[in-house]
Amino acid sequence: MSRVFQVLLLLLPLANSSAASATEPLTFAEAMQYLQQNPLLEAGRAQLAGAQAKSSAARALALPQLGVISTYGNFSDAVEVDLGFLNQVLDSIDPAIPEIPNPILQPRDFAFTMATLTWPVFTGGRTSALRQASAIGIEVASAGQDVTENTLMLDLTARYFGVSVSERALQVQSAVVGSLRTHLQHARALEDEGQIAAADRMRAEVALAQAEVLEQERRHALENTRAGLSSLLGLENRAVSVASAPPSQLPSPQGLPQLLADAQRANPLIRQLNATARQAEQVVSVARSEYWPDVTIIGGFELHSYQLPELIPDWTVTANLTFKIFDGGARRAGVSLAQEEWRATRALAKEAEDRVQLNVETRYSALLDAQSRAQVTRKTERLAAESLRMQRAAFAAGEGRSIDVVDAENALAGARLQRLAADYDSLIAWTSLMLASGHETTVLDVLARPGAVPNVK
Repeated sequence: MSRVFQVLLLLLPLANSSAASATEPLTFAEAMQYLQQNPLLEAGRAQLAGAQAKSSAARALALPQLGVISTYGNFSDAVEVDLGFLNQVLDSIDPAIPEIPNPILQPRDFAFTMATLTWPVFTGGRTSALRQASAIGIEVASAGQDVTENTLMLDLTARYFGVSVSERALQVQSAVVGSLRTHLQHARALEDEGQIAAADRMRAEVALAQAEVLEQERRHALENTRAGLSSLLGLENRAVSVASAPPSQLPSPQGLPQLLADAQRANPLIRQLNATARQAEQVVSVARSEYWPDVTIIGGFELHSYQLPELIPDWTVTANLTFKIFDGGARRAGVSLAQEEWRATRALAKEAEDRVQLNVETRYSALLDAQSRAQVTRKTERLAAESLRMQRAAFAAGEGRSIDVVDAENALAGARLQRLAADYDSLIAWTSLMLASGHETTVLDVLARPGAVPNVK
């Protein structure tokens, strides 16, 4: 069981199977449980189970094998002792002596059942290397499962909170449309009273039409984002809603040096490739074991026999030694191939370490930039709201222009959207940074606890 799924069992003891199909908003914890049914994760679990089975099979290679053999045979003729010469001698002495029949040593039919034992006592280190390689294979499969989980968790974070951002963006734009409709009504009333020119009213009409088009685009974007989330989670409901919004405050990450050290130690991709390199090193030992002889003890014990001569012993024990003297260079080529594969895996592991380090540094910078941008957008939003209030008051008093109110409406909407985008960018950068540095449980602790980040609409 993966670490992520263990945490989910603690966060959400019982999944609400109807949450995504009914009108109840979907929590992030519930989305994570639906994500566990993703085909990629199911394939990873199957690979992990296969690696565990392979390890069990490899451990059995060093143990003796017990079995039973039953054999039935039929000869063309019975095995007899030919007494023809003796009968001739007796006949020459006294013809009255009866002929002595040939004694049968082995009848035509025979059968036996034996218990057998086969025990490879020395294989040149091949059995031990295979056992270690298969045990490392479990680490490789487990780390690969963690890589897949992290990739899907980041994708889920982007899609889940992308739905929330799209919902809020639509709300912002709908508010703009509603405000511009009210503004257009005021403009028409002021035009009827002769306080503004027709051009001011026409500007309000154009601004409203443009806002309605943008509102439709926001609605379509929300539908597409919801469909993407439903597709990732395998939900039939394509209009799923979410219960959480991107948090405005995230836990401060550790310093960059500590994050880099954590990534080198706990990043699943690095763990997977390092384990693969260690596994390849054991494969080299397997290839080199072909230069050594194999020693096997073979034993047998007769359990039952039918028409077998008494000369055959009840039990036997033999020690067999097999040694390849010439194989046309196959062993040398096998060792060379294994060594090159080991070097390749070490190079890939080193490249992954450099790539993860760069990703941590990039995400760390992106997080700091997004957080700074979010602080600025909040100030900008407050300024835009105050500016709109002043422009509306001036227009109502007949001292302002319609274009100024429209510009103020658009400025406030833009500031709100920029704040949403900054919070979303901060979340994606923070999540990516935490996952890259091996802090998956921290991400779940912040995002998956019910009610931690309510989606206030």
